[in-house]
Amino acid sequence: MIIEEADTKASTRPILASALVLLALIALNGSSALAESPKAKRRIIPVEISKGQNYTITDVKEGTAPGQKVVNNPNALVVQNAPGRIEVVGADAGSSKIDVTLATGEEVTYVVTVKAAAPPQGSLNPGIAPTVIP
Repeated sequence: MIIEEADTKASTRPILASALVLLALIALNGSSALAESPKAKRRIIPVEISKGQNYTITDVKEGTAPGQKVVNNPNALVVQNAPGRIEVVGADAGSSKIDVTLATGEEVTYVVTVKAAAPPQGSLNPGIAPTVIP
């Protein structure tokens, strides 16, 4: 019986050693991948325009599409791409973030806020129909 326990301990040692070596290799591989590509933080450029105004983002890397994330009111901006530039027109009050890669390779985020000239004058809820005259 003592011989069987010794065989069990002797057979588990190589398995544990190989598992430990495998974990060490995985840890080294993962840490080198993280060290190779540090993610640079995007530069944020705030832009404030009025309803009806336009803003041109120039020196945009050609062949890349901007990423747009709506912060408030999806109808606030009209965005048009052109070679080397992006045209932004304020359509309604609200804000959006536009991720752009410049021709220099720098990645920036434009935070575009559109201000309305005046608050809305009334609601768009339907009114009450007049009573019927007999």
